[in-house]
Amino acid sequence: MLASALRRRAAAALIPPSRSPRRACAPRFASTTPADPPASPKPSSALKYLRALSAAASVALTAYTLGSLYPPTLATYISPRPAAPPPHPDDPASLAYLAALEDELQRLPALAALRARADAAEWYEARPYERLPEERRVHSLTAGALRGPGRLALTPLVRCRRDSTESWYFVHVGRSVCGHEGIVHGGLLATMLDEMLGRLALLNLPEKIGVTASLSLRYRAPTRADQFLVVKTYVKDVEGRKARVFGVIEDLSGTVLVEADALFIQPRYAKLLNTKQMRELIGEPIESKEPITPGSMAPVPVALPGGGTAMGGLKA
Repeated sequence: MLASALRRRAAAALIPPSRSPRRACAPRFASTTPADPPASPKPSSALKYLRALSAAASVALTAYTLGSLYPPTLATYISPRPAAPPPHPDDPASLAYLAALEDELQRLPALAALRARADAAEWYEARPYERLPEERRVHSLTAGALRGPGRLALTPLVRCRRDSTESWYFVHVGRSVCGHEGIVHGGLLATMLDEMLGRLALLNLPEKIGVTASLSLRYRAPTRADQFLVVKTYVKDVEGRKARVFGVIEDLSGTVLVEADALFIQPRYAKLLNTKQMRELIGEPIESKEPITPGSMAPVPVALPGGGTAMGGLKA
């Protein structure tokens, strides 16, 4: 028994006593701030969706506002802004509008540059058909039906070389001559070219009378309404009773909108018509080789087949 007890004591003495590790305790001081702030709660998925939706709405609203104030060209073609109807010609607002438009015409940089050219003395200015009698104006397309606010508000101003080889027209087109909203009807542009090419051709024909034999057009770009246009016309060649001319319609920035070629022929009965009157109406200069004399406004008698006569006149 004694031996067993001694052996147990000896074994126990060989085993080191277990010691629990001591923790180094830092000194504590009184403080009003918690050592570790509580973690903020994570936003829910619904809140994230609302934030994204709000940001997208803000971007869309900003883009819409900028697009409304400064619309790109393509947007104006696809979704043009609605325009108010033009005032009645007798409305005082119409007279004020025409006066402001005339003032803007006279201040156009393109017109001012043309007037300031070194060869300005070789050009003259005219307003064709401005003195057309009222009884004829009401039956004229360009001088009557198409004249007024919203349409061809002003009588076009033309600068033409004194040798009648070149002319520049300055004309305003309104919002009431459109096909697609905001875009000038191609038929009106064809009418304008027929009139303006025709004037130059007539000045080069012997009797200053001619009819359109052919007119070929090439539309290069849409023509926006409510702007000034420049129509440039040139003579290709003149052969007897035939005059070939060509021209372009441009905006004030020089963009070509329409190109045209035309052939005008003087009819054989031209000598029977009141050519002096026509030369006066189209604005031929007084110092031309064939001076204009006051012509009678009465129709000219024209012989008809079969021996009859009729009182003929010219269409402006």
